[in-house]
Amino acid sequence: MPEESRSEKIRRRREAMAADDRQNRRWLLLIVVGFALAVAVLLVKRWIDSGPVDLNKAPIEKLETLPGIGPETAKAIIKGRPYKTIDDLGRVKGIGPATIEKIRERSKVE
Repeated sequence: MPEESRSEKIRRRREAMAADDRQNRRWLLLIVVGFALAVAVLLVKRWIDSGPVDLNKAPIEKLETLPGIGPETAKAIIKGRPYKTIDDLGRVKGIGPATIEKIRERSKVE
C-alpha cells in the first residue's frame, strides 16, 4: 500500500504543479497584453497630441484624427491642396462651416 500512496502523492503533486504553471502563464499573458496596450495608447496619444495638423503637409492618417474627417474627406483635403487659410477647406466637398470650426483649434496651414 505504501507504493500506491507514494505514486498517488506524486500524481497529485504533478497535477498541482501543472495547474500552477497554467495560472502563471495566464498572469504572464495578462501582464504582457496590458503592457502592450498601455504602450500603444501612449504612442497614439503622443502622435495625436503632437500639435496642430498642417492641412498642406499631413498624411491621410493624421488628417483622419481631426473631428469630422473620415477617409474620403481626408483624401479630398489632400486632393484640394494647397490651402492659404483653414477657411479654404470650405471648398472641399463634405466640409462645411461646422466642421471647419471643429477642427480650427487642431489644425494649421503653413
